[in-house]
Amino acid sequence: MKSVFLESKNIFLRPLSKDDSFDNYANWLNDQKTTLFMGSGRFPINVVDLKNYIDSYNNSKDKMLLGIFLKKSSEHIGNITLHMIDWKDRHAEIGIIIGNKNVRGKGYATEAISLITDHAFNKLNLHKLCTGMVKGNEASKRAFEKVGFKVEGILREHFYLNDAYLDCYRMGLLKSEYRKLKPSLFGSVKGGDITAEMIEESKRSLFRNLADV
Repeated sequence: MKSVFLESKNIFLRPLSKDDSFDNYANWLNDQKTTLFMGSGRFPINVVDLKNYIDSYNNSKDKMLLGIFLKKSSEHIGNITLHMIDWKDRHAEIGIIIGNKNVRGKGYATEAISLITDHAFNKLNLHKLCTGMVKGNEASKRAFEKVGFKVEGILREHFYLNDAYLDCYRMGLLKSEYRKLKPSLFGSVKGGDITAEMIEESKRSLFRNLADV
C-alpha cells in the first residue's frame, strides 16, 4: 500500500500520483449528477487533464489534494483539498468530493473533513478554515457542521444551474472554536503555553514560506 498521510477509524488520506488509476476519478467528474452542485462537470475532463491537475497540487506549497480511501479495501472513494492557503493571514479553503455513490451517507466525508481540519490547525498552524457550497447541497453543509463549521453568510444568486441563479453558503471555522470541540488535539498543556508556542511556530513557518516564494 502506498504511503498513508492521515488516517481515522474508517478511512485514510494520501497524495495521488501519476501511477494511480484515474478512470474512476474522471468518471466522477463527468457524471452530471455527482457534479450537480459543483463547478466541475461543465466541460468534459479526461485522464490527462486530471494528471496535470494533480501535478499542479503536488508541486505547490500553498495547496494540497489527498485521495480518500477506505481502510478495509483501500478503495479510492473521493478527494479532499486544502487550497488557497494564505501563509500570512493563516487561512485556507477546503473542498471535497465523495465520488463513489455507493458509500455516500456513511460519514466518510465528515471523517475526511475532520482529518484535514486537524492537520490544518494542529500541524500547519492555520487560524481559520473556510468552505462553501450551493444552497441545496445540504448533505455537504451537514458534513461540515458536524466538524464545527458555521454559516457566516450567503452569496446571493452566485451559482447558475438549470436556468436559475442559486444562493451559496459561506462557512468558516476558527482554531479557537475547534479547540473547544477537540481538546484532545492539544493535550494537557495550558492554553497560554499553547498560544505562545503557536505564535512562535507561526513566525517560523511564515518566514520559511516567504523564503521559498
